Amino acid sequence: MEKLLRWSVENSDPNGGPPQPPQDPEKKMDSEIIDAILGKSDATRIREAIEVISNPNETLENREIAFDNLELLVEQIDNAIDIENMNLWPKILSFLSLPETTLRMHAVWVCGTAIQNNIRAQKAFAEKGGIKLILDLLKNQNEDMEVRSKALYAISGAIKHYLPGLEQFEKEKGYETLIFLLQTSNDLTILRKTVFLFNTLLLQDLSRVATQIKEKGVARQMVKLLETYGENDEDLADKILRTLLQYPSKSLTEDEKNELRRILPEIKKKYGEVALSKSEWEELELRIK
Repeated sequence: MEKLLRWSVENSDPNGGPPQPPQDPEKKMDSEIIDAILGKSDATRIREAIEVISNPNETLENREIAFDNLELLVEQIDNAIDIENMNLWPKILSFLSLPETTLRMHAVWVCGTAIQNNIRAQKAFAEKGGIKLILDLLKNQNEDMEVRSKALYAISGAIKHYLPGLEQFEKEKGYETLIFLLQTSNDLTILRKTVFLFNTLLLQDLSRVATQIKEKGVARQMVKLLETYGENDEDLADKILRTLLQYPSKSLTEDEKNELRRILPEIKKKYGEVALSKSEWEELELRIK
């Protein structure tokens, strides 16, 4: 009777509930066993990857592998949204300033992947200051070219079809940053991506973007690039020509038209309809008459 009373006291609910039967230790499952059977959740995998990346005592290879895993995970829209739900954007953005170049490159790539065609991720990224941080990487002439190239991918994802992102981009002097790249970079990959981004923005919001870039002399810089690289790089020439075609018909200055009248015949002779169709060449030539 005494033993029964003791058991009743030890197993009773302190709030007055009925006594509970003792738990069978064999029924307690270790979380690692559950993970082994069911597999870890994506949220757990994301946290684990970030823990490895954050650990300076891990090898560079392990941190790069963790970044690869993280990038694959955030390709999925729901996982990219969960970055904000788990309050992980500040940590991921802090990786943009890691001292290791390859890790910064991976960090930019993860950001760009997470926000591609994902308005909720774009919103969280912008609100956490991501656009400014990416533009800072692009402005830094000492930054590795591969990092800057990936930064163009990320900034494109941040502002494409997302007006608040574009507005913040403009507030942070994004157009000026892109023009700076056109003026100072001699890396063809950077130049191609920058020109292509201007073209994308014009297609997205012609009147708004055309007004902004006309005032900043973007067309003049495009013409200079066409003269410098046009006959030696078909891809860049094609992107410049198509960007110029997106300009409103009266946006080119007389000086720009004169330069184009001078250099276009050789470009057309070399690339012909590989670059533009017959009707596109005719339209461009009509604009510079």
